[in-house]
Amino acid sequence: MISQSVMRSFLSTCLAGLTLFVFLVSCSGDDDTPQEINCEQEAARVQIEDDNDLGGMTVQFEVQYSGDLPIASVNWDFGDGTKGSGNSVSHLYVNSGTYSVQALVVLNLGGAECIADPETTVTIQ
Repeated sequence: MISQSVMRSFLSTCLAGLTLFVFLVSCSGDDDTPQEINCEQEAARVQIEDDNDLGGMTVQFEVQYSGDLPIASVNWDFGDGTKGSGNSVSHLYVNSGTYSVQALVVLNLGGAECIADPETTVTIQ
């Protein structure tokens, strides 16, 4: 059986010539290389929900997104010549009629962007 002092002496002699290499790898995604986004797949996960239960001519609109990317911005075209921004907005229509409402939704991942433009129709009476 080898004594502990002999074993320590042996290890320190063997390890004296050993060079240790350390590699640091960054996984934060903060480098300058944009990541790829499957825009077709992500755009299919964006929908508009509308709620006309507020009464009168006011409609609540909200973007519903079932993906994992952060929403960078949402810009609305309410179909009556007015625009808005934000994930959830309410809009007062001045005249009755049928309006085509579109949201321009920008999804972002590490400098790469994907734009979805879902559309819905609302009828105001």
